[in-house]
Amino acid sequence: MKHDFDEKRRKVHQVANNNNKAFLDETAFSTLLPKLDESVLKIDAVLLGFNGFLDKYHKSLGYSILDLLNAFNISLSDYAVKLESGKLLAVFKRLFFQKICKREKIASINTLHQALSLFESKKNIIVLSGAGVSVSCGIPDFRSNNGVYSRLDEFDLDDPQLMFDLEYFKFKPETFYSFAREIYPSNFTPSLSHRFIKLLESKGKLLRNYTQNIDTLEQAAGITKVLQCHGSFATASCVSCHFKVKGDYIKNDIMARRVPKCPRCEKRIRRKEEVEDKLSVLKPDIVFFGEMLGNDFAALFEKDRKVIFVRLAIFKLHYNLIRKVVDLLVVIGSSLEVAPVANIRDRIPHDIPQILINVEERPGMADFDVKLLGFADVIVRELCDRLNWKLDEE
Repeated sequence: MKHDFDEKRRKVHQVANNNNKAFLDETAFSTLLPKLDESVLKIDAVLLGFNGFLDKYHKSLGYSILDLLNAFNISLSDYAVKLESGKLLAVFKRLFFQKICKREKIASINTLHQALSLFESKKNIIVLSGAGVSVSCGIPDFRSNNGVYSRLDEFDLDDPQLMFDLEYFKFKPETFYSFAREIYPSNFTPSLSHRFIKLLESKGKLLRNYTQNIDTLEQAAGITKVLQCHGSFATASCVSCHFKVKGDYIKNDIMARRVPKCPRCEKRIRRKEEVEDKLSVLKPDIVFFGEMLGNDFAALFEKDRKVIFVRLAIFKLHYNLIRKVVDLLVVIGSSLEVAPVANIRDRIPHDIPQILINVEERPGMADFDVKLLGFADVIVRELCDRLNWKLDEE
């Protein structure tokens, strides 16, 4: 039986390859495959992500895109069903993120009292922090009415995000450096929100602080279990030769609104080994639009979100029985608009409670279990008062 199945699978692959198809024919041997369990599929979708899920179920096990959509009880129009494989895959990818992996609110968790109980009882809390935890320190956020993007009209940019776009930086680095000192982390003191995260770590409750901020105030607050997902000013690299220097090397240039040059490239230029390259400038190691996050993010997040301790194989389907590592997600001061960090909340097991602490509720935040709206420092101080925790306010 197994031999016959594998032989038919091989022939279908051979036919697909002969026809120069990127993916398996949508109906070739669907009837030969075991019925899919939607609950198992959803677990794998969350754990594997889109590419891993596609590799496992479509490319390796041979389920068609229509098989997978049907398993999730997603119906397509007659027109969509007849789409060529590449376009159908694009439809599936969009639905994967919009519906399949989208977390739903836990109906039984709603109140401040329950949030307090979660803070008391949980031991492996992931905190995702954004610009809202640093606003009270004097560092502007990006997307509020008075944020960084609202102050960029003077630079005559078609899109304010161009200020942090890699290709635009290569084209005109002086634009970024005329503004960089406004967000440079000098002489700032950590906020109560930073100290709250440090308090969670001191109590043995913090699994990891994933911060979208580049101001390094987490380190100033003494937080050690922190990953700066979008980099920081702590180091800088040449966009031409990738030579790396400490952040202090470019501090004076930032304060003087000068474009810092790469010392290695300048030596070559002085030796007349090559003409001056406009790209031989130093860029802070903060993640611009058009750049990938560092490998640390993917590695640590994979470690934090789960531990697989049994893999149960049934007819080539591998069911993951997991012991969850993270037991609570807390988002503080983030608009959750920049992927992939913003996708953390959909990529951990969906039965893990989630708490939002933010100045306002923005689109896409409706499915948090508990939403504590207001200034982050005020909220964390109230939480500590009610928990009888001593929050360092020095």
